Amino acid sequence: MKTLNGFSLLFIFLMIVVSSCKTECNHHEHIKIDNSRPSNAITYNEMARMFHQYDIGQKKVLDAYRKRFSNGKDSIETIAHFYEIHQLKQYIAYLEKLSKEKDIELTGIQIFSAAYPENYKLDTTLSGRQSLIFMPTANINGKNTAYEPLYSKKGQPIPFTKFLNKFSSRETKQVMRASFFSFFSENEDELESSGTNRLKPSPPM
Repeated sequence: MKTLNGFSLLFIFLMIVVSSCKTECNHHEHIKIDNSRPSNAITYNEMARMFHQYDIGQKKVLDAYRKRFSNGKDSIETIAHFYEIHQLKQYIAYLEKLSKEKDIELTGIQIFSAAYPENYKLDTTLSGRQSLIFMPTANINGKNTAYEPLYSKKGQPIPFTKFLNKFSSRETKQVMRASFFSFFSENEDELESSGTNRLKPSPPM
């Protein structure tokens, strides 16, 4: 059986649940949500080709890294992430509530590739493993941009990078997606975000 690309699966699933439109569409127009097949749903032919490309491309590199990282004991990188449907609906409802309170239109959810720190202590089986981080988006300067509704002012969405920067690597001195690592740092003060993770990866089984 072909290896499933967790990133692709979650993206497709989330898009089906949210039924979001394309970036260039007019978000101010009323969008009817029903149970019809989404326009961005794909065929099994497309899916098979995408999984195959992942297997012969990125997966080889990630598995090789995993093998070096675990001294050969664990040579398969995470290939799928599970998000319980009620948690996914709860997260979307939470973002809609926060955005409504700030008079900011929620345009979608941006999914970032990330990884757990090598010294992740909450669950050592996740150390170094790839993961996903979800952040809400709003229209900022004409673009769907990941933003932080918790600390934005009424009608003024603030890019989440403004807050992420405070926890970014002191070595790089710049905001990078990999800097999500520092949210797990035990030496930094915690700052709540509207982002989510806590997915159930496979492997580990």
